[in-house]
Amino acid sequence: MADRRQPTSLPSTAKKDIQWKWWAFGIAILLLLIIVLQNSQHVEFKLLFLVDTSAPLVLLLLLAALIGAVIGYTAPILRRHRHKTRQEYGKE
Repeated sequence: MADRRQPTSLPSTAKKDIQWKWWAFGIAILLLLIIVLQNSQHVEFKLLFLVDTSAPLVLLLLLAALIGAVIGYTAPILRRHRHKTRQEYGKE
């Protein structure tokens, strides 16, 4: 008969990799908070040459970090989807 072992949850290397990612994420958030809290003054900025206003630098930094996180999260997903679509149509 075939060897039927019980499936294990995750190999030990995968668990270490996951913990490393959480530590890196936590350190990045901590550094972002330090930078944001040290820059609480109001600044003037222009938005697409149309809007000229002022806002707290804290909000602008958080907005820039949020936009960067969204782009960093979605870009690989869109690239993967585009690659799969090309394979489906036989272009690769």
